[in-house]
Amino acid sequence: MKRISKPDLWILKKHGSFSLLLLTALTLTTSSCQDDDMHDFDYATLEDGIPGDVCYFTNPPYPADADTLRILAIGSSFTNDATSYLDTLIKASGIDTQRLGIYKVVMPFARFNTWVDIWKRQESLYLQQIGGDVKMKSYGSLQDVLSQAWDVIVLSQASDASYQWSTFASLKEYMEIVCNACPNRKVCFAYQLQWSHTPKEMPYVMQGNVACCEKMSQRYGIDVIIPCGTSIQIARGTALNDSRYLTRDNYHLNLGMGCYIASCTWFQKLLYPVFGCSVVGNQARPDGNYRQDEILLGQRCAEYAVDHPYDFTYTLID
Repeated sequence: MKRISKPDLWILKKHGSFSLLLLTALTLTTSSCQDDDMHDFDYATLEDGIPGDVCYFTNPPYPADADTLRILAIGSSFTNDATSYLDTLIKASGIDTQRLGIYKVVMPFARFNTWVDIWKRQESLYLQQIGGDVKMKSYGSLQDVLSQAWDVIVLSQASDASYQWSTFASLKEYMEIVCNACPNRKVCFAYQLQWSHTPKEMPYVMQGNVACCEKMSQRYGIDVIIPCGTSIQIARGTALNDSRYLTRDNYHLNLGMGCYIASCTWFQKLLYPVFGCSVVGNQARPDGNYRQDEILLGQRCAEYAVDHPYDFTYTLID
């Protein structure tokens, strides 16, 4: 295997043997994000012909001791949903916003290979600041965006691909691009674990999301998981569930409790370790007529998921 150009940061290595989560042969009926047609995916196993003990990268520790935290999220419309209440939660928490800057750049249906293509075409992008007051350059090519001192870069796979291991093949090239461009040699990668769309997909798509996420963590070293899919699935087993399963269109989260829970998950995973304030008890409210006990329940769903990122079948007592 060939090392990338920053061997002191991202080191190609082999771990000791570990067990791989394999899914038995299943044919999944699931929805495409792009239309309402149903498609069959043959999701046999997570085997891809690469030895199970290969790990391409090592992730530096999460910067929990950072004086200033700069976070860049690169993703899709699901990134929009999962961060829509983040600034509201931050302001209600009393966090020193002069120590924090969170930005996002999103493209519809963006997969890992989408960003590789954007890099090669040198397309211009706009970053949106979604939390904190630390200023970063917000316009330019992906090269310009990445060539800043980010502390954390959050990646995500498009939701219609996040349970198909074959779509992760371009992640190695993508990560090489990102860590070669970012000047911070200690930049930490995180990954947003997606939610399943509709009842017909549950629990099989969440099984696939979790299985691919675990394998991705083993293969690519991304061990900081933002388990939005887990927190939403747990909430679907409580009184917070609704007729659309916390979505507004059977894909994207509803603009009330659905987006709120996902944003709570981001807050708890990325900000609590640095600033020491839990999302549980935060006074920020989602849009809609929610009681205080319901808001607290949503926060607890996020808290549990962060502590147990792959336990999406857990039943949280209302």
